[in-house]
Amino acid sequence: SPRPMALASVLVCRCVLQDRSLPEVVASPRRGRPSLGGAAVETPPKTPATSPCRCVTDTLASAHALSLPYSVCEDVAKAIWSHAKAHAEGKGDTVLPANIGLASSDCSGHDRSGSPSAKRRRSTCNDLAVPDHLKAIFARCGPTQPSQSQDDQTNASSSSDDTLVHARGVLDLALAQAGVDPVVAAQIWARVRAMAVSASAYWREVTVDLSRAASSLYRYLEHQRMLYWRHQPWRGVNLGGWLLLEPGPSSALFDRFEGGVRCEWKLMQKMREELGTEKAAEALREHRETFITEEDIRRIRSLGLNAVRVPFGYWVVMGPANEDEFMGPCIEYLDRVLHWCKIHGLQVLLDLHGAPGGESGEKPCGRERRDWSWQDWRFDESLAALRTIATRYKGHEAVTGIAVCNEPSETVPASVLCQFYDRAVQTIRDAGMPPDEVSIMLPIYRTERLDEIWRLWNQSYDGFARHANVAFDLHLYHCFGPWWQRQGFGSHLRMTKRHRKILRRVPAVVGEWSLALPPQACGDGDVEEDEAQRAFAKAQLEAYAQASHGWFFWNWRDSPNQHPGWDVQTCVERQWLTKSQFTDASSSRKRSS
Repeated sequence: SPRPMALASVLVCRCVLQDRSLPEVVASPRRGRPSLGGAAVETPPKTPATSPCRCVTDTLASAHALSLPYSVCEDVAKAIWSHAKAHAEGKGDTVLPANIGLASSDCSGHDRSGSPSAKRRRSTCNDLAVPDHLKAIFARCGPTQPSQSQDDQTNASSSSDDTLVHARGVLDLALAQAGVDPVVAAQIWARVRAMAVSASAYWREVTVDLSRAASSLYRYLEHQRMLYWRHQPWRGVNLGGWLLLEPGPSSALFDRFEGGVRCEWKLMQKMREELGTEKAAEALREHRETFITEEDIRRIRSLGLNAVRVPFGYWVVMGPANEDEFMGPCIEYLDRVLHWCKIHGLQVLLDLHGAPGGESGEKPCGRERRDWSWQDWRFDESLAALRTIATRYKGHEAVTGIAVCNEPSETVPASVLCQFYDRAVQTIRDAGMPPDEVSIMLPIYRTERLDEIWRLWNQSYDGFARHANVAFDLHLYHCFGPWWQRQGFGSHLRMTKRHRKILRRVPAVVGEWSLALPPQACGDGDVEEDEAQRAFAKAQLEAYAQASHGWFFWNWRDSPNQHPGWDVQTCVERQWLTKSQFTDASSSRKRSS
């Protein structure tokens, strides 16, 4: 008889495809975009068939010809995942005992243990008896080992049972009726079978070796995503300093005012004191009008990049609340950049960089303050901002990602952070952004916290399985903190290899990276520095090509007083980075995987 997982996968396909007609194998029609607050918002005109955006879309569609309606993929994935879990539990390999319960806290710190769903679904990693050999998921530096033996793979794929043959025939017939090429239909079938093998491996390994289990889960999610996702991984650049001011990229504005101003909050206070409210608003409006223009978007595309990450503060969308010092709303700038990106064929990751109350007390969230605590983060208002963004831009051709926050403080309890992420993903999906159109990024920030959050997100929320097309956001800098300052150049290169191994085990985007290095990491003299920077760039690009969702360099421009490795235009001028590296990035992942 066939292996249970192989049989389950084909039965799922048979049931789903018999019950559902497949009139369309590609994307469903895009929905229209409503106006905000009842105000009329002009919808950008349709992109002509000969535009760069249309060419890029056609290229992506041909590269991802396996696209199925997401509803079909969702039903198949749910059945495969639940069957794999039940099969593991039936053999005694259960992952989470059914009687494990806990008192869960909501994002405000209130007890939610009385909720039936909380009792049924949620636990924290502290409630699980985790053996020593399960504690390290991503810390290993050794080579990743395959989780499925050759015998298992053969057994899972070689059954000639009558039911298997019949299910294969049903699948082939349904796809043929939908006009799917037989070669593509065979690839779809292979993906479904690979999902089943990977899901079975995950549930078998998760009580034995979390590192191997993470690799199996990663493969399962990649096979699933390739059934419905039609876009290339992001190879982009951040537009930092535009809709959330930071001293480096926004130096032209910060340098006009003295007094140790280091964040947008204090800059707004200083500008109002010296210029008055009206002139301060004029100065900020001039910055927003000129910092990023359509010419910038055109140049980004001409470099071979395919995406931009747009950091913005919540006040851009909602206006300042709770007497915050920020100026807004000014959502028209997001409308404008999305229209430009649509015209020039760039994907956009919308990044809620500054949450209400702040996700930390650091200047990247808009306000630097030493007395910040995680309870200051206004989670419900953050969800409202995400809902507004998702509702406004659902169906927009350029928007392929949303980041729910940026660099949350390590003092935010992991349980609180994961609960916010769970609610944020559901909010965005409910607002009309489905997984086959928009990826959702959940910031981890630094890899030191990856083990803890991965375990909680998967074991307590089943997060990657329940929420499709979700990934962690990692910021991989080599210059912050005393440890990095002590490392030599060779150590920096070795760390890129460690990051490469991590990225092969978890769905991720490298949301920020740069070529900034501590002074002692590079040699003396311009020639030696150039050679070192090119080698550092090459090593990082090779590592980040493994990221399932891609990467974004920080930043499009930066202060001339800062290290040139923060400014991608300067890096290209000095030939530390080249256009060929950007355009070859997508194929390098295939070559090295």
